[in-house]
Amino acid sequence: MLHQGIILREGQVTKTIYNLIRDKRYEDVIECIVNLGEAANTRAGLSTLAYCYYHAQKYEEASTCYEQLCTLVPKVANYKFYYAQSLYQAGIFGDALKVLKQIADNDELKEQCLQLQSAILYSSEDFAGAQSVLNQRTIGTADTLNDEGCLLYQADQYDSAVQRFNTALQVGGFNPLIAYNLALSHFRKKEKTQAIDYTADIVERGIRNHPELGIGAQIDTDGSARSVGNPITMALSGITQALNLKAAIEYSENNVEAARDALLDLPPRAESELDPVTLHNIALTDPQGTVAGLRKLAFLLELGPPACPRETFANLLLICCKHEMYEMAADILAEHTALTYKYLSQYLYELLDALITAQASAELAEKKLGVLASSLAGKLRSLAAKVQEVRSTTDQNALRNALKDYENALELYLPVVMARAWISWRDDDFVGAEREFRSSAEFCSENPIWRLNAGHVLFMQGDKYKEASAFYEPIIRQHGDDIMSVSAAVLANLCVSYIMTFQNEEAEELMRRVEKAEELKGNMGKQYHHLCIVNLVVGTLYCAKSNYEFGLSRIAHALEGGSGARLYADTWLHVKRCILSLLAGMAKQNVILPNPAIQEVMNFLKSCEVNGLFTPANVYSASEEAPAEPLTIGLEARTLRLLLIKLSEYENE
Repeated sequence: MLHQGIILREGQVTKTIYNLIRDKRYEDVIECIVNLGEAANTRAGLSTLAYCYYHAQKYEEASTCYEQLCTLVPKVANYKFYYAQSLYQAGIFGDALKVLKQIADNDELKEQCLQLQSAILYSSEDFAGAQSVLNQRTIGTADTLNDEGCLLYQADQYDSAVQRFNTALQVGGFNPLIAYNLALSHFRKKEKTQAIDYTADIVERGIRNHPELGIGAQIDTDGSARSVGNPITMALSGITQALNLKAAIEYSENNVEAARDALLDLPPRAESELDPVTLHNIALTDPQGTVAGLRKLAFLLELGPPACPRETFANLLLICCKHEMYEMAADILAEHTALTYKYLSQYLYELLDALITAQASAELAEKKLGVLASSLAGKLRSLAAKVQEVRSTTDQNALRNALKDYENALELYLPVVMARAWISWRDDDFVGAEREFRSSAEFCSENPIWRLNAGHVLFMQGDKYKEASAFYEPIIRQHGDDIMSVSAAVLANLCVSYIMTFQNEEAEELMRRVEKAEELKGNMGKQYHHLCIVNLVVGTLYCAKSNYEFGLSRIAHALEGGSGARLYADTWLHVKRCILSLLAGMAKQNVILPNPAIQEVMNFLKSCEVNGLFTPANVYSASEEAPAEPLTIGLEARTLRLLLIKLSEYENE
């Protein structure tokens, strides 16, 4: 017989099949046995099929085979154990527990049954039941210590969990899955260096021990590497868990690109083969945009537990609010009320509720946020007093814990402050936003995010540029060695602040630094648009002051005369606003532009028309649907150029 190039010679069938199992070619074994006819329904056939289905991670098929074996040879307890194990892996927890009860009295399998039972209860989020079963198991083994650590982790007792996982590694030797649990606990303790060290160790061992998994192949082949599927060795190596944790650490530090790189290091798989955690993390860092990420998260949410990561619900809501898709967030909350109580903390629910309420009633939202802010502010004052009290003692552990509690409370307080300021900002009430920042300065004045946004609020008032500069300048000094790591908005706003406070030399020096750094990065193959954005903002400023000749020259310079890759919807928005302002001034005869300057503007628009003929002219948010045939920069540039020609001819008459 011949099966996909596999020759099954008479008398050699068993040998050939076991050779295939040795080579981990489980899919080939499954096909061979299924095509053997009646032999597939024998004890040997079913046993081999079940084993191969399990290792090919087709757990439902494996459970079906083991169920048949339990009927065929009911006195073999091992088959019932494997049946329960397959049901557990398939997420069918209730049936798995029922099967385990049938072999509860088997002394040989007692420890294994207890271990599987506690794993099932843990996955079902019955932590009390898992603890009760754990108390019946053998004390001091690596498996028991690991499971104790998992329960401590679930109870937010991360220090004790770290101790258990460390002891488990000492007792049983290196185990990548236990090492991952240890790394995760360090991450929860905000000890990111230790977490990164453990994930690096897991990845290094995985690369060395499992070259067949193609770790890093996606980066080497620019994402076109052939899928390796989901072999059992991948799950046992801890590679996917470690790299997902590394991505989470980078994402928590706002290093989205580094998070994407960590996910690209994963063994290559098709999207349909991805595990839920990997799909969740790809959704958060999806380079295709917000809509693609939201679809992935919505898909995971529909799967429900245990497949859906518990962070999915909160992240889906936060992304909706981040992109001002409040109606969608409200609908998701209304449709999943059970998940609201299960997966959202009281704090997060109140914050999201206030943000959604702000769309209907800013006053009511402000009231809700005010109550939350007052509660957190009181807690911060209490914790600050505790820190001062502990400082007077020599107990360093108590001081570390007190400082950690204060930092955790501050992390909760800051988003509430930003939300309150945002309500005023949204209504262009920048004085009200400043008032909120001043009231929170007691706790947040040293926080870089708070200082950045305080600078923005002062800048937007139009008469506090010097004060805004005082907030922006420390950010530049902090990144003195790498000015490209500073937000382009900060650089642009600081340049404008210098110009508006008659510090033109400082503005020119800052622009020279940006230009030099951008050229250096460009020589290294990296593209930045910082100088482009600075020139756009400065040009817009001069246009707003009716100095169109200089302002439009800066804008044209920013976009390389309209012929470069910097011409796209975001930059074009600034161009057309300034051109329309010029046209309005010329139509009202409030603005007179020299003929050479008008000719330069026309040449610039002509270049934009040619190079932007197929480039969309408008930016659409995640909640907006782009038209089938959107306007292009080329069409809009042609219209603006025609208007400028008509107005110029009118003035010359």
